[in-house]
Amino acid sequence: MGKEEQIKTKIFQSAINYVRENHAQAIDSAYTYYWDEQQPDEVMGGVCLELGFINFEDWLIFDYKANDKNETFLTIYGRVDSGLGPEELAVIGKIKDSILSLYEVASVARDKRVLLRDLLLGDEIRLRDKSLTRGLQKGDIFATRLLNLDGNYVMSGCVYPYSSDQKKQVLRKIESQFGRYVRNVKPGGTMRDYLKDYGDIFNIIWMHFIIDPEASDEGMPPGPDGL
Repeated sequence: MGKEEQIKTKIFQSAINYVRENHAQAIDSAYTYYWDEQQPDEVMGGVCLELGFINFEDWLIFDYKANDKNETFLTIYGRVDSGLGPEELAVIGKIKDSILSLYEVASVARDKRVLLRDLLLGDEIRLRDKSLTRGLQKGDIFATRLLNLDGNYVMSGCVYPYSSDQKKQVLRKIESQFGRYVRNVKPGGTMRDYLKDYGDIFNIIWMHFIIDPEASDEGMPPGPDGL
């Protein structure tokens, strides 16, 4: 793990502790919103439930709009913690505008380096950390947050796994919600804008497939805020 990634890990945990100590009510509101007013322990268990809570904390710190200025908790924490030095603030600057997106494994090299294709933004990104890429196979589909640290891309820790058979449904759902976003929320907005504002769509879709693996995208909930 490189120096910037170590700093990111420390910052993230400190930000979580800050939110727990100072914004308990906001956590409750974010929790209800993120899980679409459902109780996650009633619809999933085991590894899925554990992963769900990891994903929630990632979204809470990076994406949840915590005040009337639409600032995230990461931005707020970077401002209120007077003990942060230049290196910590520089890392916050690098990661605060990161987004969740949908990726497909395009290839896996013999040395386990993985080429990911961003299915929503069209980028191709290489992951070099073998501890992150172990077990990935060509054709795997998942949503995650990629961070450019120490000169390489790393995953933030969250992941929303989908089966290859669900690829078209996930894409149709997101494209549909993006269309509503442009019409009703931000005319002229880009897909990146949408993903920053409504990255929790990946959890809604993921949870929906857990509840009903055979469900069609037409039967999914309307999406964040109904758009």
